[in-house]
Amino acid sequence: MSKRRSTHGKRCLRCRINISLCFCDQIIKHDTQTRVSIIMHHREEHLTSNTAKLATMTLNNATIYPRGLPEAPFSLSLLNLEPDVLPLYLFPDADSVELNKEFKILHPGPYHLIVPDGTWSQTMKVRRREPGLSEILCVKLSDDVKGEYKLRRGIREDGVCTFEAIAYALEILENSEVSEDLLRQFRIMNNRVAKSRSAFEN
Repeated sequence: MSKRRSTHGKRCLRCRINISLCFCDQIIKHDTQTRVSIIMHHREEHLTSNTAKLATMTLNNATIYPRGLPEAPFSLSLLNLEPDVLPLYLFPDADSVELNKEFKILHPGPYHLIVPDGTWSQTMKVRRREPGLSEILCVKLSDDVKGEYKLRRGIREDGVCTFEAIAYALEILENSEVSEDLLRQFRIMNNRVAKSRSAFEN
């Protein structure tokens, strides 16, 4: 049994890291007009390095939808898209449009932000494999956005994790105050998980 698995019973049931490094008391939940739907590969569910779960801990309007389960396949209908709410698929595809102030003027909200979650190879396939997603307006972050996520090997130098992507998107779609606090909470998680691994794996 690995040292990480041996500490499973000592983990916080909410933030899922060792109780001594639990950061639940630092979490603030925000109300946003923008709905956030995360399409998460089912293999990410129990990984402490997964940041999608932090979105549901910090945003009242965020929901995770698993994909890749044969017994419960994902369907776009699960997202309950509303006719008066603009759906946006957040991923840097070739046809994606940059999220910026001009975008918000051209495409006024409210918005429904749809975000794929998983490894880079997993997320690249979501839009073309799930019927209906390719018809949704695809958006991306500015190239100036730089990620701080360090919990996984093989992270693209120009990439951001799921939670960072959501936070920076909400800076445009909502306001900078929400985005800044989400990033504050992300940095706490990033730091605590890293410390937990260092303490119990070395």
